[in-house]
Formats: sequence, structure tokens, C-alpha cells
Amino acid sequence: MKSQEFLDEYAQILHSCERPSRYIGGEFLSVNKDFCSAQARVAFVFPDKYEIGISNFGHKILYHIVNSNEKYMADRAYAPDKDFLELVKKEGKVLYALESKVSLREFDFLGFALQYEMSYTTLLKLLECSGVPVLNDDRGDCDPIIFAGGPCAYNPLPLCKFVDLFLIGDGEEVTLEILDKYLTLKDLPRDVVLKELSKINGVFCPKYPQKTVKRIFIPDKKSHPTKSPVSHFVSVHDRATVEIRRGCGRLCRFCQSAHTNLPVRERNKEDIISLACDYVKNTGYDEYSLLSLSSNDHTSIEEIIERLNKHFEGSGVNVSLPSQRADKFSLKLARLMQAQKKTTVTIAPEAGSQRMRDIINKNLSEEQILNAVLSCVECGWDKIKFYFIIGLPFEEDSDVLAIADLIKAINAKCIERGLRIPLITCSISVFVPKPHTPFGWHGQDRLSEIERKKALLLSRKPEIKNARLNFHSPRVSQLEAFLTRGGREVSEFIYRLYKNGSYLDSWEENIDFDMYYKTAESLGINIENEAAKTYDTSEDMPWDIIDTGLDKKWLINEYKRAKEAKTTIPCESKCSNCGVCKNLKVHKVFDK
Repeated sequence: MKSQEFLDEYAQILHSCERPSRYIGGEFLSVNKDFCSAQARVAFVFPDKYEIGISNFGHKILYHIVNSNEKYMADRAYAPDKDFLELVKKEGKVLYALESKVSLREFDFLGFALQYEMSYTTLLKLLECSGVPVLNDDRGDCDPIIFAGGPCAYNPLPLCKFVDLFLIGDGEEVTLEILDKYLTLKDLPRDVVLKELSKINGVFCPKYPQKTVKRIFIPDKKSHPTKSPVSHFVSVHDRATVEIRRGCGRLCRFCQSAHTNLPVRERNKEDIISLACDYVKNTGYDEYSLLSLSSNDHTSIEEIIERLNKHFEGSGVNVSLPSQRADKFSLKLARLMQAQKKTTVTIAPEAGSQRMRDIINKNLSEEQILNAVLSCVECGWDKIKFYFIIGLPFEEDSDVLAIADLIKAINAKCIERGLRIPLITCSISVFVPKPHTPFGWHGQDRLSEIERKKALLLSRKPEIKNARLNFHSPRVSQLEAFLTRGGREVSEFIYRLYKNGSYLDSWEENIDFDMYYKTAESLGINIENEAAKTYDTSEDMPWDIIDTGLDKKWLINEYKRAKEAKTTIPCESKCSNCGVCKNLKVHKVFDK
């Protein structure tokens, strides 16, 4: 559909909704390939609002890779807000892709990003509003193939009734391989196509289930975008992004990303510098982010920022790093980061006590945390953000109170050195057991226990007046814990939630908690009991059908070491014998 035809047809809808710029496409640097001339067409659908999805870097990578191939066309779609969705339904229309304005049901593939468990019902609603059968058994030869990837795909069973193919691991190569194979199959019956695509390494198909090994890709310069659609209005991460490192060898025992993204693969510094310069030049952003699970673990991080600072000197362009490792936060790095502009520094101690940091394998001492904060304060930062988790396995009250003790120690050190006491914001989440981690077997604290621990910590608030304590919702964390460890039986629960109107529940204000608990009760499910359940390590788990390369014996041993508060050396320093490199015949890649 031509742009003017679209504006004429949707004028009333766009006039009646909030932020119509979410729904019109035509952003600066959007590719806008021709739908009809492409041999295969995929719409990447992000099951959250436009301003969230357009910032997602995995979404940008796949969009870039598919559109870089002359045979294929990639378009985009995001979850519309409720007002737009209701207007579209009222007018009898279906959802469309932003650039081509073609109905989503006309694409060969719809690719969904599974970043967060609370987006599951949104995925189902988007299928319905696209005119695509929600249940995969109801789809025919003319319906698009629905695939999904991302962190939640590592336990595909909760969505097995709705998704045709799950992409396990890195998506760069497997996405193109699927499209290439599809060209040789597209005239065959749907079931034949799915069966053949399920044979591709890294693809799990619920209709033809078999043990699936994750796909590993060594990031190269060609696969990394240096331009991407720029939002019409401010998005959640409104900046250029350069992925400098994939995987994390720290192996914190609660962290799914660290365990499922092994081995560590660093991008070389020359490529990083070139990509950052090109991305900023092409997009006009005044900020760039060096993205990684642990950015300052990169072998050449100081040299990279030093050279980029020199390149952008006087331009007003500044660097942003995600949460950083306190043991690698040097005074030099602090000075380099504030060369252009001071922003809030984010550090993730995760736990207040040394005992708890050893249990979760943080490999971080209080002295290292204090030194990192003092380095920041000495360089002029007056705002620090900390990430903490409560409700961790084997946690005691003293571990919770140690969060306040750590902040008190920071304040005392600042006073001792004659420094200004910084404003500290503590983002405190609730432990969620995740598949493929040493803590995946361990149950979550019940809501009453989490509330008690919150009250315990808040009782110390008068002693740390410079600290703001922001708690993540325990009820949302409980739902996450239930969904992330669920099996096939959870599919029916998700389906009923969707039928009852659950949509955009990744935004807490949209969650009807009573509906969640009543729906579960109607199926004989107790959400709190399931979230709090601790499994025996000998049990078969729903996600065992996915092979991440980790030895199960190693995971069990890490769980045992956690009980004894014993740490495991990071694999950057020495092989931790997790099994990934041996089992998948890969190796770590460092910029040396």
C-alpha cells in the first residue's frame, strides 16, 4: 500500500489514538524494501510497545541481516497500545507491517522476540489481530510460519501450542539458513516445510520435537548494523549501540544470560571503534552504548573509550556503558567515561554481604565495590545506581541488612576522605529461578517472606538517607518464576489468559493479578506453590530438551558449591570446565 493510500485509509484511526507516529512507519533510515519483488518475506514482531521494540538490539541485528540479502525482505511490527488495537478491531482491519503496510498474515514468516515471560499473552493477541490462527494446529498452508527466539526460547514448552519454530541461541546465521531452505520448500505442504526446517541446527519444532543444540555465531563486522530506523519520538534507548562482547564468563549462578550465551566472544577493538564512529555518523545520535553483559571486562575497554573520546572530542557525543563490574572499574576508566558528559554510573553488586556474593559466585569483594564508588565520586559523579537481588537461595536476614551496611560503609569512606556523599539509587529485584542455571532447581521465596525482607531492609532506611530504595514487584516476579519454569501444561494457562483479555502485561499497570490466580485455580494450578517449589536435581526438567552445551553435572556441582558459599573462578581467568567449549567444539575469543 502506498503511503498516501495508507494515510487516507487509516486517517480516522490515527487521528483518534495517542502517539500515531508509532503506527505510520517511514522513520529515518528504515529500509523500505519492496514486498512483491522479494523471494521470501519476514516481519519481525516485537511483543511490546514501539518505543521498547525499536530500541532492541537483537531486533536491529536480524532486520539488518535479512535486508542485506538481496533475495529477502524484512519489515517490522510492534505491539500497538490498547487504544489503537481497539480502533483497528472496530474498523474491521488487521495489523500490518510498518514499512510496507502489508497485513502481517501475508508474510511468509513472522518472527517474535521472546525477551520476557510477561509478553506471552501479547504474542497471542498479535496473532489474532493479524488474522493468523493462534493455535499452530489450526494453521494452513497459506498462513505464515511463526518463529520465535530470545532468552525465553531456552524453555520453549510454555509456548509450544502457538509457535511453529523456536530459534535457539544466536540468530544471525540460522535466520538466513531458514530463509534459504524455505525457498526450496515453499510450494510443499506446511507440515513438510516445518519438518524440513526443524532439521536445521538450532531450530526446535514442537510438532517434531527432538533434542536441540543451541546455535553459536562468532560476531563479525558485516553482521553488525551501522544504521537502523530512528524513532519518530524518544525511545527507551535513544542512542547508537555497538555490541562489544557476547557472553559472560563470570557465571553468576542466578544469571541465565551468562550461562546460555557461552562462550565469551569479544569483538576486536578496531571493529568496535569503526562501528561506533559509523553508527553515530549515520544516525546523528549524540550518545553511543558499548553493549555487553559485562562491558568493562572487554580486554581493550580503556583503549577503546580513549580513542573514541578523541574522535568525538568537541562534538557533544558521549559514551554509555551498561552496569559494570566493580572489580574492573579503574580510576582511568572513570575519567575516560566523564570526558564528554557525566551520567549516572551503574554497578551491580547484586548482594550486600560477602557471604551472599560468594553464594551467587559474584567474585567481588566489598573493598572492590568501595574502591569503584570512590573512584567515581573523586571524578565528580554524584549519582550512583546499584542493582541488588533479595530472596536469593540460602539467604539470611543478615544478608538483606548488609545492603544497608554496604551503603553506610560507602558514606563513611566518603566522609573519611572529605568527599561529597553521592545520591545512591538501589534497584532491588526479587530472585527468579531460571532454566539452564545452577539456581534453576531452587524455589522462589513466598510473597509473605519477600514482604518481610522488604520491611526488614526499609527499617534501616533512616540510617541511609542518601539512598533511594526501589523494589520490583514481588507479585510480578512470582508470575515470572511460574512461567519461566513451566512445561506444556502452561500453554493452556497462557491461552486462557489471552482469551480473558490479558495484553501488554509487560507493563505492570495492565496486569490483572486476580485474573492470573483465578485462571490458574480453574486449571488446578497454584502459582505460588509452583514458583516456590524446589526440584530435586535428578528430576527431568521441561527445558532439558534444549542443549546449551553445559554439562548437567557441572550445573549440579555449582548448585552444591553455592550451598557451601564456595566460588568458581571466572572462565576469563581459567577454564571452569562447564562443558560448552568441549561439547559444542567452540572456544573463547578475546581481543588480544
